[in-house]
Amino acid sequence: MRYLTILLGAFSVLFISCDEKKEDAFFMLHNEIDIARTEVVVISKKQLLEKLPDFDERHVLILKDTSGTPIPYQLDDLNQDHIWDEIAMAVDFTPNEEKKVIVSASAKAGQKQPQFSKMTDVHFGVGKAKPEATEVHKYTRSYDPREKDSLFFQMEGPSWENDKVGFRMYFDPRNGIDIFGKTTEEPTLHKQGLSTNYHEKADWGMDILKVGNSLGAGSIAFKHQDSLYRLTGWNGTRFEAIAEGPARAIFKMTYLDEPIGDQSYHIVHTITIERGDWFYKSDIEVHGVLNGIELVTGIVDLKENSFDTIDNSKGEKTLFSYGKQSENDDNLGMAIITNNKNVTSYPAPINGDGITNTHLLNLGNGKNHNFYFMSGWEASDTQFKTIEGFEKLLEQSTKMINSPITIQ
Repeated sequence: MRYLTILLGAFSVLFISCDEKKEDAFFMLHNEIDIARTEVVVISKKQLLEKLPDFDERHVLILKDTSGTPIPYQLDDLNQDHIWDEIAMAVDFTPNEEKKVIVSASAKAGQKQPQFSKMTDVHFGVGKAKPEATEVHKYTRSYDPREKDSLFFQMEGPSWENDKVGFRMYFDPRNGIDIFGKTTEEPTLHKQGLSTNYHEKADWGMDILKVGNSLGAGSIAFKHQDSLYRLTGWNGTRFEAIAEGPARAIFKMTYLDEPIGDQSYHIVHTITIERGDWFYKSDIEVHGVLNGIELVTGIVDLKENSFDTIDNSKGEKTLFSYGKQSENDDNLGMAIITNNKNVTSYPAPINGDGITNTHLLNLGNGKNHNFYFMSGWEASDTQFKTIEGFEKLLEQSTKMINSPITIQ
C-alpha cells in the first residue's frame, strides 16, 4: 500500500465525535497532482484515539463526503490479534481536488458496521482433488507439495485481485507469479481453477501469462556472488491472509531458513493490491546477516517484446516491456516501478536449469525493499492497445505512487 503523508500542524482539522450532540469529525484530503484517481487513504487507530480517547470497538464508524454519500472503507487487523488497527477507505478524486470527508462514530445499541461491495480479494483454496477446495487464511508447507497426490491447491497457490487485474503465486518451489487479465470489476479468481479452464478467454478474463522458469510477474530471488537463487520455500513457507474488502487486499509469505549462498535467511514478502490500481506492491524484509546478498526481481521474457528502462525526475528507475506477449496473442505491457536510483537491469540466460527468460532488475542489498509490479492487457482497457497508451498509464501510475494523498 502507499502510506500517506499526514500533515499535523496548526491547521490540523481531524476531530471525531461519538456523541450526536457534538460536531462530527472531518478531515481534508488533497490530491496534489493533475490526475483523476481512486486512492486508498489510511488512518491508524492510534491517530483516531489521539483525537478520541473514549473510542472503543462498540462504536460504529460512518464516513461520508459533504453531499452525504457514504465512502467505502474497511477495518484492517494488520497484526492479526483480532482487533483492527487501521481504517482503509477508497476515495475518488478529480485532478487537484481537495475533498472534505466527515467522520462520525455511533454508540447506538444494535447498530452494525456498514457493508460495502468487495472490490479486492485474497483467496487460497486447498483440497484433496478437483473440484473441491476450502478457503484457508493460513497455510504452511515444506518440500514440494506437488509430490502429494492427495493435496490440491486451487489456482496452484494464493491469488489476489482488485477491480482491474489479478495475480497468483505458485505455492511450490517454482514460486513464480502469474497474471490474470480481467474484463470485470467483480472479484472472480475465487471461482476459477475448480471446474473452469482459465487458460481460455471467458467473460471475466483469463490467465494471460506464460511463466515457465522465469520470475514471471515480479517474483523475487537473491543474487550472491555470481549465482542467482530462487526462493523455493523448501524448508518451510507460510501463507497468511491479512486483509481484503472494498479498499485493499494484503497477504504475507514467509520463507523459513531459505539457503542463499552459504547462509540461511528468513524472508518475509508482503503483497498489497489496492482498488483502482493496475499494479500491486511488494514489501520485502530480509532477516539474517546479509553477507553480500542482493534482491532481484523481474519480468518474464518468453515472447517478442519491446523493453526499456525509464528514469523519473529523481533518477528512480522503472523497467517495462510491451508487445503481443499475452497467452491470448494480444498486447500486454508489464512494468516494475521502484523508488530506487541504484538498480541495474540485465537479461537472464535463455536456457538452463535456473531462472531463465527474464528481464532481471537488481535492487541491491539491504534488509528492507519495496517495488510495484504493473500489468496492462489490451482486453482490460483499450488504452493498452498501443505502447504509447501503456507508457502514458505507466507514467500516471508512477506519478500517483510518488504523490500520495495528503491529509489535513
